[in-house]
Amino acid sequence: MPVRERDRTGGSIAADDLVKELVHQFSEPLAFYRELIQNSIDAGANRIDVTLEYKGGRAIMRVEDDGDGMNEKIIDNFLVVKFRSSKDGDLTKIGKFGIGFVSVFAPKPQLVRVYTARDGESWRLDFHSVKHFDKYKMPRPRDGTLIEVHKDMDEEQYRQLVVDSRSTVRYWCRHSETKIVFRDLVGGGCETINEPFGLEGGGATVSYEEEGTQIVLGPAWTPVPSYGFYNRGLTLKEGEEMLIPAVRFKVKSRFLEHTLTRDNVVRDENFGKAMALVKRLAQDELPERALAEAREIAGALSKALADGDEHAAKPYAEAWGRLLPYLGTLFARWQFFRDWNKVAILPALGGKAVSVVEAKAAAREGGALYVDAARTPVSDALDASGRTVLYGLWGNEIARMIGAKRCLSARAEFVVPRPLESVDAALAALLQRAASVDSESAYRYKSVVAGDFDYPGSPIADRVFLIQDEPFSLSPAGETPRSSFFWFGRKRRAAVLNAAHPFVRKLAALHAERPGMAVYLLLKALHLHDGEVPVAQRKRFSALAEKTEKALLATALKLDSRRKA
Repeated sequence: MPVRERDRTGGSIAADDLVKELVHQFSEPLAFYRELIQNSIDAGANRIDVTLEYKGGRAIMRVEDDGDGMNEKIIDNFLVVKFRSSKDGDLTKIGKFGIGFVSVFAPKPQLVRVYTARDGESWRLDFHSVKHFDKYKMPRPRDGTLIEVHKDMDEEQYRQLVVDSRSTVRYWCRHSETKIVFRDLVGGGCETINEPFGLEGGGATVSYEEEGTQIVLGPAWTPVPSYGFYNRGLTLKEGEEMLIPAVRFKVKSRFLEHTLTRDNVVRDENFGKAMALVKRLAQDELPERALAEAREIAGALSKALADGDEHAAKPYAEAWGRLLPYLGTLFARWQFFRDWNKVAILPALGGKAVSVVEAKAAAREGGALYVDAARTPVSDALDASGRTVLYGLWGNEIARMIGAKRCLSARAEFVVPRPLESVDAALAALLQRAASVDSESAYRYKSVVAGDFDYPGSPIADRVFLIQDEPFSLSPAGETPRSSFFWFGRKRRAAVLNAAHPFVRKLAALHAERPGMAVYLLLKALHLHDGEVPVAQRKRFSALAEKTEKALLATALKLDSRRKA
């Protein structure tokens, strides 16, 4: 039978009140996991098991380690005495204030039970409250320490407890240097909590290590960068703050300490030294690493875009987009801009990434920076003319980065009808007759042809026709030429019909029976709508249009009368 020794924590009323306040300062009731795991690590544990069980309406939360346990001297002088710690001055230990064990009372448990052994002694302590406990001397030795927190709850509350416990342990302890295993004996399953010390999602990173300190940093993926401070892998503080513009980082160091309230890292001389290291790495090493990654991603993304492979392009686009805030910050620095502006880091639709210098030149020559979300006939035509089209998901951001005054959508600013691979007989007959009649009666157009207006991203799929200097050439989408009635002395332009438009298709069908009427309707539509009429010339336009219409109608009637004959 175990030998029972009744004991009671002593202290003044003021001290007892302070302990109560201390329990309440653990705003997250499950933060005791962090405190107990921290104590286990300080005790030299090689493995820590966090186990949950549910029996008869009671949840039992266990934290067990194989580290150095406690003998009676340690129990009496440190465990049950408030604010006393055996770890003061030892930088290999995380805890300092001797208050971590009190956190087990934050969930308001019905019982806290401790099993521990050391130097041939084995003990069990039952805490019924933060002030009262029973101490039992046990007959058999054990390894390390086991702490149980008993709390009454229903099954649904237990299931939520498992979820919250796993999340809490993972948050505070995922970078622990000691192995931590989490188990739910009711739901089954066993998982290792530990994760490598690094930045979530990977990407371009710089790692640094010296005695007692490890640092990893990389480009920030969010407007306000994330950061993390850790001691032997346990979280001291994580959050988002502009500590270093556009740089996220983590620092693990045995020289860093948490505040008494456990909600922040102490910003002392050691903190200042760690931040100085992070800033030096961000200034001297990270830019080159990030630029190398940006160049590789931009090249792969440009090729996938040129190949029209959206599936292959997606992960590269996501990766490059995450780098953009950092790149913008870099290129805002004149010295960096001067040294790195010839590196091809900007994804383009032509299949080859371009540099900031090349993008600035293209924007200057074209009057704007042109972008698009995918390769189109317009982007191909612009590329062929020497005007680079960049991948457009981040057009405005890139424009600001390179100093371009305007950023425009290529597909919205330009049109380029495509030649037809083949023209059906009915449409071919209409086009030939229309060109002939126009030449005989008005000679407004140098050619009348048909093309494909329904290319990817086309803003002209519903248009009946376009008037172009050269058929199937690149034209400004908002171009408004003068009406053909006022082309006197000017170069004739081409009329390009939308081969798929219902109006054109109906005229092609009509041409088989009434060629004159079909041509008359087509040319009349062209003449009346092929350009802008100056306000001062409207009366003259009406007179010219009436005269031309009469000539067309006479020709059309002759054609149809011949067919009847």
